[in-house]
Amino acid sequence: MKRIVIALSVAAVLAAGAVTAWIVMSESQVATASGAGHVVSRADLEQHARDDFGEDSEDAPDSVSCPEELRAKKDATVRCTAVFDGRSKTMDISADAVEGDEVSLGFAVFEKR
Repeated sequence: MKRIVIALSVAAVLAAGAVTAWIVMSESQVATASGAGHVVSRADLEQHARDDFGEDSEDAPDSVSCPEELRAKKDATVRCTAVFDGRSKTMDISADAVEGDEVSLGFAVFEKR
């Protein structure tokens, strides 16, 4: 279902001509939620994005900056900025599944035309 929602969202944006989807990655990278708000911290999100995105290729970002933590709720999303070879791109990090304190992360990177 999540892939369908992402595909429809990407299709809508592409129809508007604003951005092009570069890579969508739905591999289950697991982070741990904690605290009173049951969230994945900004630091953990940024670290997972650097370590897990493109782990099987050379597509890993040089740096990632997220404005807030990710709520441990299915389909919650945080829009971050990732830098690839000196170029900033939008990276969405989403909670694809939540089981207790374990949050499966999904990543999507978009590039402006």
